[in-house]
Parts: sequence; C-alpha cells; structure tokens
Amino acid sequence: MKKSLCHYSYHRRIKEEAWSLERFVSEAEKLGIEGIDFHVAYLPEYKEAVKQINALMSKTTLELSGISMSNSFNKEEDEFNEQVEKVKRWLDVAGDVGSPVSRIFGGSISDRSDTKEIEKALDKVIKGIELVLPSAEKNNVILALENHGGLPCTGEEQVEVIEKINSPFLKATIDVGNYMQCGQTGDEGTKIAAPYCRYVHFKDFKKDPTHKRGLRPTVVGKGDVDHAKCLQYVKNAGFDGFVALEYEGEEDEQTGVPASVEFMKYVMKSY
Repeated sequence: MKKSLCHYSYHRRIKEEAWSLERFVSEAEKLGIEGIDFHVAYLPEYKEAVKQINALMSKTTLELSGISMSNSFNKEEDEFNEQVEKVKRWLDVAGDVGSPVSRIFGGSISDRSDTKEIEKALDKVIKGIELVLPSAEKNNVILALENHGGLPCTGEEQVEVIEKINSPFLKATIDVGNYMQCGQTGDEGTKIAAPYCRYVHFKDFKKDPTHKRGLRPTVVGKGDVDHAKCLQYVKNAGFDGFVALEYEGEEDEQTGVPASVEFMKYVMKSY
C-alpha cells in the first residue's frame, strides 16, 4: 500500500491563503508520501485543469492517486441531469491526466431515519452512476463510491449499490471515519465493504455529544477509529492501492496534517 494526500486536507488554508495547485503539490512533497489526490472544487475548469495537472505531475515524484468529486445524484430532474453531465466532464479530465480512480459520492439525504426516503434516494444514486459509467469505461477510470455521510453511508449501502450495478468500473472508496456518521465503527463498515475496496481514506472522529452528529473531527490517531484493524480488513480482501489522508480535524492544518501523516506512516509500516 502507498500513502497519499487528499486535496481537501488543506481546504481551510487553500481558501484563506489562495493556494495555487503548485503550492498544494509543494506542501504534499514535504510529507514523505507517494501520492496526491486533486479535488475538482479546487481545480480550474476542464481543459485548464488537464493542462495544469499534467504540467505539475511531470515535475514531481508524486504519483496521481485520484481525482475526487463531491457530486450528489439525489436531486430533482434538472439538477440531477446537471450533476450527471458534470461528473462526465470531470471523468474526461481524469482520463486525460491518467487518474486510476475517481472518488464519487452517491447523494445527500435530509433524513436517514426515513427508510422510504433512503430507498428512493438510492434509486436515484444507482440511476446516476449507471448514466456516468460509460464515461468511466471510455476513460479507463474506476469510479470509487465513498461512504460520505449521505448515501451510501454504511458498508451495507455501499455494497448494495455496487452489487446492483455490477460493473468492473464501480468499486468503493472506504472512508474509515465516515462510517461513524451512520452508527457503524470504522472497522465494522470497512469489513463489509472491503471486498470492493479500490481506495482508502484515513480520517478520524471522537465521539462527542456537543458536536454535529455527536462526532468531533480530530487529528488521525486521536479519535475512535481503529485504523490498524481497518487496514487489516482491506489487506485481507486483496487491496494494495493508495491510502489517502483526508484531514478534517479541528486542529490547524499546518500541524494537524503532518501529525496525521506521521500516524498514517506508523500504522502502515506493518502493511
């Protein structure tokens, strides 16, 4: 397994300090990792994104581990169609820069306690993925569906979508922290989705009833996720790809990201 850094890990500093892509790559290079993941929210529009990413990757020793999107297919018709077209265009970008995977979401949902709403939303998620799959195939990019707090969130929901669509171009991004947003431990969700794993996000939360959803985002290694057990499950399932830090902790990114990377290195030494 190799270590990578998600663009989003520096989302506050990127906004506050108006980082260029070159600055992000430079910061990642200092961390002693092998890969980097670009998020479309911080990229210029399509052709310019291809130009800049290819130029940067030709000058760095880092590998491109993925292109990440934060789409939502649980929308009404007009916005649903917009989301589909946007995902297709970014998959063309992912293909043009040689990204092996593209992290995608399923959809947002307002009430996870309403089983009928979940069923309807999952139908839209499945329809949206089916519509963008030809673009993934054309560009030879694996769609890596994340458990992101909306839909899917549990390991069971990830597996349900992936198995219903049944395509070699749809696998899972296992975010070991996000399972906690729907009541699973990180290792419980990871164990269920591990057979379909194509990408891993390292993240951490501490249970805290004073915070949103009862979870406080922390430096990785200071929360309640058993990262070692999660890695064991994906390794047992045959995964040997990129493990990417997606830092969301409250601690300043200037110190929180390096500390999280050091913990990630420590845990991954055995794998």
